[in-house]
Amino acid sequence: MVISISACGQRSVDRLFDSYSDKDNFYTMHLSGNLLKFVTSSDNDDEEGLPQEVTEFRLIAQKDDQAKVPDFYNMVMKNLDTEGYEEFMRIKSYDQNTILLVKGHGNEFNEFLMVAGGEHNVVIQIKGSFSVQDAKKFSVNIKKDHCRNLTCNVD
Repeated sequence: MVISISACGQRSVDRLFDSYSDKDNFYTMHLSGNLLKFVTSSDNDDEEGLPQEVTEFRLIAQKDDQAKVPDFYNMVMKNLDTEGYEEFMRIKSYDQNTILLVKGHGNEFNEFLMVAGGEHNVVIQIKGSFSVQDAKKFSVNIKKDHCRNLTCNVD
């Protein structure tokens, strides 16, 4: 299965999520508003919850690891407009490529965008207000298992 993400310069993250929203082999999730407030308040009872400052959480994940989209990571990155993002972290191994991009000012971030492809094909976008410490905790969690059991472990 080959999926075209953009044409004629349409490279926004929104278009990326829209293009996967009705693909059979992918899950998409979008949390915001009251539902997200409920999830973040419930998660903050333990150490692995999202911070209260999260305003939007979006996810694309492949359902069936047996029906992999070939070259998912490269395809997404090629068609993704990364202007305004800074590379926060990159992990490469023989079976997985992961990049964490951030937008923000100074020591505060307002968006995380993670793209992973290979053994696990995933895109995660988190918007809100985050500190450098939040970003470090999130990146440590990603590094420890290359997105296999991703949790958001921030205060």
